[in-house]
Amino acid sequence: MTAQELVKSRVFSPTASSFDDWRGRLDRARIAPVIAVAGSRGKTCVLRAVESIFLAGGFRAALWTNRGVEIEGDGQRGELGPWSRALTRLHAGGLDIALREIDWATIQATGALGSDYPIVAVLNLCGNNDACLATPETLLAQKAIARLGSSVVPSGRLILNASDLTLADASIPDGAGRFLVGISADAPAMRRQLEGQGDAAWVADSTIVTHEAGETRRVVDLSRLNWVRDIPFSVQNALVATAIARSCGISFSTIAQGLSDHVPRPELMPGSFNVFDLGDSTIVIDRPMPSWFLRSSLRAAANFGVGRQIRVVGPMDNVHKDDLAEVGRLLARQSGILIVHGIWEADRLTRFRLGVVSNEVPSPIIQALDERQAIHQGLGMLRGGDVMLILAENASAAVRLVANRVKRAAPAAPLSAGAA
Repeated sequence: MTAQELVKSRVFSPTASSFDDWRGRLDRARIAPVIAVAGSRGKTCVLRAVESIFLAGGFRAALWTNRGVEIEGDGQRGELGPWSRALTRLHAGGLDIALREIDWATIQATGALGSDYPIVAVLNLCGNNDACLATPETLLAQKAIARLGSSVVPSGRLILNASDLTLADASIPDGAGRFLVGISADAPAMRRQLEGQGDAAWVADSTIVTHEAGETRRVVDLSRLNWVRDIPFSVQNALVATAIARSCGISFSTIAQGLSDHVPRPELMPGSFNVFDLGDSTIVIDRPMPSWFLRSSLRAAANFGVGRQIRVVGPMDNVHKDDLAEVGRLLARQSGILIVHGIWEADRLTRFRLGVVSNEVPSPIIQALDERQAIHQGLGMLRGGDVMLILAENASAAVRLVANRVKRAAPAAPLSAGAA
């Protein structure tokens, strides 16, 4: 009997009573306990939050992110070899769970490497932006979502962002359970899900709430999650992490503990909206992105301070030239300071500058030779209450530079009594 036939002969509820129950069902069905996370933005952030939950429960995990493979927290050399070893340990009982980040191109090219997943989470596509929906990248992503959905085993879980209408209306495989997450239970897709007694997670009274098998439970107050910082997409990431953990039977108390313990480490996910406090000012490191995602990052960064908004940006070669004018307009709003660096193609720079000057009061532009110089210039300008957003071309280098500056600025620890 094939694994697929075995699954169909052992139909199980998407809601497991415990992790041991969930893992036991998968072992009997010969399905690897691998959770896949896909989306245009935020995959690594979600995987790290889920990892923290599993650590709080004492579980042993392997991760495959865009920075490579880790087994029980140890980075591995290479990817396919270490991942194969991780899967072997999963089958042998040496690991409890594996988490895998999958990008759209990988899904389309390899069909997610032919895997069958008990849980698949899709975070976002376009944020309901019509211009995004028309891009070739999004057309590729939509095809990838259909293929990824077919990788969910019968009676598995497909976790979707209810705020992204394209995802909320996505089809699901026969027998798979849909678990929707959204900031508000009043969103149309969430209302339909709850009216049909489907499983969902949302925020009510600043608390993450779940509804499963007809029962509504409070999970954790957002005030306990220091890493969320009232950022909407961080709240969404916490909701997705909760849905993933509940889908494999993790207890509410363990989820609350894991999310509360989670401390983002920028060096492990550089350019994923990394936030640094430098005195009374704030520095955020993100990546160049299309306008439909940039709006969310700009809103979140602006809320960190009441001072000037300083923005550092390079050539942004991954942003389509037709979107550069809107990107320039967004970055130059709020009468801040715009530091531009690097070598731009003439046509792309012209489009960007046209967007900048389209504002009623555009930001002044300062030219820097390269990204390192631009960041140093921005750091030198910071005053109390200012916020500097760096759309880093080299996110790892930017994180190291800023982290070192923050470390040097930290007050020295007082000498202990009797110290020389």
